[in-house]
Amino acid sequence: MNKWVIAIIVVVCIAAVAGAVLVTQQPAQTLTLRIGYQPSWHHVAEFIMVEKGWIQKVLGVQVKEYESQTGPAEMEAFAAGVLDIAYVGATPPLPIIAKGAKAKIVAVVNTEGSSLVVRTDFNYTGPQSLIDARIGCYPPGSIQDTILKRWLIDKDIDLDKVEIIAQEPRAQLESLKAGAVDAILTPDPMPYIAVLEGYGKIAINSSQMWPHHPCCVVLMSEDFIKEHRDLAVKFIALHIIASEYATNPKNREEVKQILINRLGIEEKVADKFPGSTNYNITDPRNPAWLEGLDYMCQVHYQLGITKNSEGQVIRLNVSDVVDPSLYEEALSLVPQIKAELGLS
Repeated sequence: MNKWVIAIIVVVCIAAVAGAVLVTQQPAQTLTLRIGYQPSWHHVAEFIMVEKGWIQKVLGVQVKEYESQTGPAEMEAFAAGVLDIAYVGATPPLPIIAKGAKAKIVAVVNTEGSSLVVRTDFNYTGPQSLIDARIGCYPPGSIQDTILKRWLIDKDIDLDKVEIIAQEPRAQLESLKAGAVDAILTPDPMPYIAVLEGYGKIAINSSQMWPHHPCCVVLMSEDFIKEHRDLAVKFIALHIIASEYATNPKNREEVKQILINRLGIEEKVADKFPGSTNYNITDPRNPAWLEGLDYMCQVHYQLGITKNSEGQVIRLNVSDVVDPSLYEEALSLVPQIKAELGLS
């Protein structure tokens, strides 16, 4: 019996070693980075990074993109674990973080960049002229919804006296064109589509409604940061580089073509880029930007939007939603990655 036992042990050991050899000989599975975005040129940095293959080259990963029409819809996917990274407005993450979602804002994408567009036959004379009007807006919790409601309240207009209709961007344009709404608050490039097609006029930009307001951000899963911090830092470095690339005049024609391809817009619309969108801040440590985000947290609290898992309205602080530590690490990698990409 002892001989049989020894023989069995020897066979098992040989099999284990052979299995280990087979495993080591198999190629390592490439990580797939799941990125969410919306059909707006606010997210041009993401378009550039993917279209030029920078993410794949620098991070050594595959990319799978998910398009959402609005921020709240995108955050449903994020909360469900579908996304690792999202290009999204600064406010849509607030409700899911309030409920316990593990996510952090790690970089700024843009500020401002939306407009209130009215029908060409609508007599807009100021915010008071919107009383009893029907306004198509992104859903509650979105950047546009937050800006619109805060602006109306600041102008002493009762929200009950304005009909705000939650709509996706294309539905906004169709409704304005059909005369089903009097106005829409929508991000670039939608205002220019309405204007150039002749059924809308820009009444006021969001920069006038709320100067220097935060808009889109890079949101990351805390699990992704924890498990792949090196990749997270490199991604932010690429975001910084792509943001600079988008606004460099020498790249304008290339960037326009990317926008035409990614957004399905006409060249005359792409010619308006960057419109009212500002890409001058990517640093989530910027004091003015942090002050604006903190005010957005306050507005969401006042509107009763941020609720914890028990349904209680809570007031988030910027420290609850922002992780600035990766950005500083990313800055140190920018020169090296630019050289790797052949950029001066």
